[in-house]
Formats: sequence, C-alpha cells, structure tokens
Amino acid sequence: MKINILYIAAALTLGSGLQSCSDDFLDKKPISNAIPEQMKTAESLLQGAYDNMYDEYYTLDFLVNGDVMADNCYAGGDNPSMISIDKYNVNSTNDVVKRDWRYLYTDIKNCNIVLSFVPEMKDPDLSDQRRAEILGEASFLRAWHYFNIVRLWKEAPLILGVPTDVSEMFPAKAPADSIYSQIIKDLQFASSCVKNSASNKGIITKGAVHALLAKVYAQKANPEWQKVNEACDEVSKLGYDLVGDYASLFSTSGENSVESIWETQNDGNVHQNWLTGMITPWMWGDWKKFCIPTHTLVKAFDDEGDKVRKNASIKFTKVSWNDDYWGQPVPVINKYPDPDGKSNTYRLRYADVLLLKAEALTELNKLDDTPNGAQFYLNKVRQRVGLPKTSANTQAALRLAIEKERHLELAFEGSRMFDLIRTKRAVEVMNAQKDGNGNLLNYGVTADKLSFPVSQDEIDANKGLKK
Repeated sequence: MKINILYIAAALTLGSGLQSCSDDFLDKKPISNAIPEQMKTAESLLQGAYDNMYDEYYTLDFLVNGDVMADNCYAGGDNPSMISIDKYNVNSTNDVVKRDWRYLYTDIKNCNIVLSFVPEMKDPDLSDQRRAEILGEASFLRAWHYFNIVRLWKEAPLILGVPTDVSEMFPAKAPADSIYSQIIKDLQFASSCVKNSASNKGIITKGAVHALLAKVYAQKANPEWQKVNEACDEVSKLGYDLVGDYASLFSTSGENSVESIWETQNDGNVHQNWLTGMITPWMWGDWKKFCIPTHTLVKAFDDEGDKVRKNASIKFTKVSWNDDYWGQPVPVINKYPDPDGKSNTYRLRYADVLLLKAEALTELNKLDDTPNGAQFYLNKVRQRVGLPKTSANTQAALRLAIEKERHLELAFEGSRMFDLIRTKRAVEVMNAQKDGNGNLLNYGVTADKLSFPVSQDEIDANKGLKK
C-alpha cells in the first residue's frame, strides 16, 4: 500500500461525538493494544501531537503559504516549487503542495490517536481532570490542522472514523462548510476541557481556543461576526494585553509574554527555529534565503511612518547573492533574530485578536472610539507603536484601515494571504503588485488560484479525491 494512503488510513478518531468532557466520553471500551510500548502513556501520545508543530509545514511552509503567496514576501532562494507559489502557477505536481498535505494529515492522525486511545488508558497516575485536558488539547490541535487544510484546499477528506474496510481508506473530499462545522465542534469541546492559562505558552489553553474560534468564525464563507466578537471577548477576559515594546515580542527575553496566546517553543537543540536559517542571514551561512520582503510591504511601512514595526520586522543588510528584486542592501526578515535558532514562533497573539474584534465591530456597524466600537481596538494596536489614532470613520474606510493594520502588525506570521482571501480582496491586491521600478508583476491571479490543487500523487492513490 502506498505511503500516502497510510497518512489517511492510519487516522484513528472518536468521530463527531465530541460534545463535552463528560464521564460518558471518558468511558470508552478498548480499541486496540497496538500502541508501541514507549508511547503507552497519555502524556507521551499528546507530546507526539505537539511535536508535529515542528514539522516542515509549520517551520517553513506555513510562512511561505501565508506570506509568499501574498504581498509580504517574494519566494527568494532557488526552490522551483516555492517560486511557483509566489508566481501563482502552482499545479498538482508541486512538491510543497504534496508535502504539506502529507504533513497535515500526519498531524491529524497523531491527534486522532490521542483522542482514540487516551479515554481507555488504565493509568493510576492520570487524573480524570488531566485526562480531560489532554483530550481537549488534542481536539484543539486537530481543529488547528483542519483550519489550515480548509484554508489551503477548501475541500479535503474529513477523517472522523476508524476505517472498517478498504473502501473507507479512500475518502472523498468533504465540502468546506462541513470541515468548518467539525473545526467548531472540536473547539467547543476543547473549551470545556483545557486549562484557563499556563506559563508555558506552548500549551493549549482557553485563550488559544477562543482566539482560534474567532479566526474560524471570521474565515468561513459566511462569517458570523457576532460570534467573532464574542470569542474575542472571551480571550480578553483571560487577562491578555499588549506588551509595551513591540520589538521585545521577537527577542528570546520576550517569550511567553502577556501578549502571547500560543507560541511554538524552541530551545535551539531538540527544537530549533528553522526560520532563523531559512529566511535570515544570521545562521547557516550567507546563501540566498527564502522569503524576501517585498517592495509593497516596505512601502506600506514607510507610507504609514511605522518605523517601530518596520525595524522589528525587516533588516536591510549586504548579502553575497544577487537578489531578483532588490539591489544592495537586501531586506531580510528580522522577526526571528536569534542566531542559535531559539526564537519562538507565534501562532496566536493578542494583537491579532484585537484587530479581529475591530473587524467584527466594523461589520456589525459599531464604528466609534469607545469600548463598543471598532476604532477603539484598532487604535490600541496603533498607539502601541506610536502611531496616531485612525482617521477612518466609515465602515468602508475602517475595513481598509484594519486590513492595512493587520498587514503591518502581523507581517511574516502566516496571516496575510488568508486575510486577503477573507476580505475578498486577494485577486485585486495581488494583480496590482509591482516591482521596485513600478512595473506590474503580472501574476494573473484568479479566484480559483487562491487554493491549492490536490497533489496528483494523492489522486492517483485515492480515486475518491476526484469526486
């Protein structure tokens, strides 16, 4: 059997019955005795699911898909698959597309193993509360992976049952609305189980659950803005706040701050931040890096007079290579500045939530500079970096102002492309892109190019993906 089928066929799950952390949920009969001896603890199974946050998708491609596909970065380097993503000529043989599908379904498989085996484990040291927390954390992670799948492919298999015969090993694609429904169900379950807070921001807590719910309700085809607003409020109740110094967020001394909701932890040894070497010149030699900041982004910082975030995000430096878009010095990403690969990587932080709340209030036509208005939350983010309050005071103007603020605040954090897709501005924005001389880059973006094709290898192995 081909290996790519095993990524899906091995997926073990509890199905769609996740409702609450009840005794009924925890009272499961044995499924299998096939867990390897070294993995026969609930904590070790959960750690296996967390470790997937260090695979190549999350340590490189997450940024490529979110920023290179958008107007934040050029592909750089010499990888033809990444360059094709940058230039919008992706096809079903693209290596990044192939590996990202496999990584994400492997990640889901490991979450499903936790959800399937932990309820049955006989461990006297495992309390009911901790068992419930583990199940909640795994449910969040599964929702997170599916959120990335549905944003990239729109339709994809939704693995929610243990295969009982060969036919179930070749699932067809589920529509986006079904995937979003399951993501929300998993997150609602997780919210009833996980801790309120943790000093180690690599652990899933209620803040992460509600922050992701806000993003999910905003991203789905028919956004639910009141639910976005409510989810943002649930995050705020947990005591998060903006740190005073924006640049400190990206230093190793600023890790796990009051602004951080969820961040991948790196120590430079067992877990190393690959981005330090792949996109900055601080590590692994002065070779042509992936993900070079665009003229568009640099101009956006300059036009806004945003020196604080520009300097924290981008560094101009002389390099040994001839860049395709820039002369010397070349801008490089500065948000992962530790040369030993110890910089953590943000997945969710409070500034994102504040801007989502501003967006929700804008769509609900609550626009003013009060705690019930969009301007208030937009201004909180702007004033942190010394910018004046927004002059936008209509719904249309605030939509663009919030989009611009997210562009500058969250650059190189994997958000930009999905923001443009959510606001239905991706085609317009990307087709207007120019090089440093003012010449159109002629990406030729159309709506159907905003999602990835399924890899031909997967289609060849699973005929159900053609449906």
